[in-house]
Amino acid sequence: MNTIKTIDLWTEQNENHIECFSGAFVDGFENGNVPFDTYKVVKNGNCIITCNRDDLNISNKHNAIIFYKNNIPVRLMVINQHTDIDKCIGMALSQQFNDTTLNEIYTRLSIKRCDIDLEEQPIYNNSNKEDEIDVGSCDRPSLLNCMLEGCYTQSNTDYGKSNSDSNYCFIPDISIHYDFTTDTEQFKIEHHCAFLNTNMTRIIPLQENSLLNIEEIKSQFFCEDNTISKRR
Repeated sequence: MNTIKTIDLWTEQNENHIECFSGAFVDGFENGNVPFDTYKVVKNGNCIITCNRDDLNISNKHNAIIFYKNNIPVRLMVINQHTDIDKCIGMALSQQFNDTTLNEIYTRLSIKRCDIDLEEQPIYNNSNKEDEIDVGSCDRPSLLNCMLEGCYTQSNTDYGKSNSDSNYCFIPDISIHYDFTTDTEQFKIEHHCAFLNTNMTRIIPLQENSLLNIEEIKSQFFCEDNTISKRR
């Protein structure tokens, strides 16, 4: 089984979070790029999410969508148990993009969907689902810059900006782990530091084993008056 330790990771905060679906399905298509050629909807699985801080609520997820390019997983979206996945995908594909709909682009590019049901019994953690924090896991420098400005996507969209406090503080000792096994792969994504906004509604954890230079980021950023500052 293929073990994946870093990926473009999306976490649905609340059930039927359309902005999250829309961003995940459109990000990367600008300038004629094709970020993936297949996506797989995974139902009734268990993405186990653990965090070393009790005041950060991130619930386990029980559905997912995995996006592939040439059979290689390039994006993972983990989804809440009671989200209407088909409805949210339909709404994401109906969005306008380059004077057409995203659905028409998917059809033209022959981007295929497949489905699998893992038939697992749900496992829950101790998080408070009513106070779930918005998680924007980051695996690359270019995405980090966009996320710190409040956006979910690297592409030029407004997804994520509608309800975002973009005053972030760098926290070096936050640990968040994702562990998710499907029919063909095992995702083991670790984060050991993060940017947390001042009202504690959104967190940007930084992936180990990714393109990010964690030590350089640690040396560049520090907290001053609850905002991001760069060392001079």
